[in-house]
Amino acid sequence: MLNIEAYASGSTGNLYTLSDGTATIMLDCGLPVRKIQQLTGFRLPNALLVTHEHGDHSHAVTGLQRLGVDAYMTQGTAEAIGALGHRTKIVEYNHSYRLTDRITASVFKTQHDVREPCGFIVQDSDDKVLYATDTYYIKYQFPGLTKIMIEANHSYKILAENVRAGRLHPAQERRLIKSHFSVENVLDFLATNDLSMLKEIWLIHLSAGNADPVEFKRLVAAATGKPVYIAGGGG
Repeated sequence: MLNIEAYASGSTGNLYTLSDGTATIMLDCGLPVRKIQQLTGFRLPNALLVTHEHGDHSHAVTGLQRLGVDAYMTQGTAEAIGALGHRTKIVEYNHSYRLTDRITASVFKTQHDVREPCGFIVQDSDDKVLYATDTYYIKYQFPGLTKIMIEANHSYKILAENVRAGRLHPAQERRLIKSHFSVENVLDFLATNDLSMLKEIWLIHLSAGNADPVEFKRLVAAATGKPVYIAGGGG
């Protein structure tokens, strides 16, 4: 069983882990190393998966590598970060990699304004976990998912209201729509996937000013009938 922990979620930093009780896989590391150590009880992960080079997801990559952690990322992400040492494990889309004796990760393409972003499916004998963030579109279907961690950064309605009120520049609205997953896209994605084995859904990377955690949780729970959690609280 892969248990989810959400330590930080949002534009100020993202940090999540999956643990089977013996091994721990870290998903992104967008905080200083010292802060990560404090949050995780100074327990180093067995592997780190990095979705892309933006600092709120990759800040501690080289620091964790210096502590002996292998970091899995695409070639484009590695080049953008400057993480090209022996602790960098280059991954390719549509390939699978063994992280520990019991845990594997497969890689899929995401859509973001960076070089070579990706999402991951992390799997053991009990769970199949989707991790997808900082993408405005997911074109794939994933059979047999048991847990989903998915970005719900904003809603189109809130973005439009913020533009009308002068709280958000139209250029920023366009950038968010073409780089981050909306709750509307979350609902569409969930509707196109088989959720029969799904145990729980985590909504991650909610925007501080363009999201409504309570409403997003209500919408997703009503659409799926599954337990829904908001990473970082707020609902």
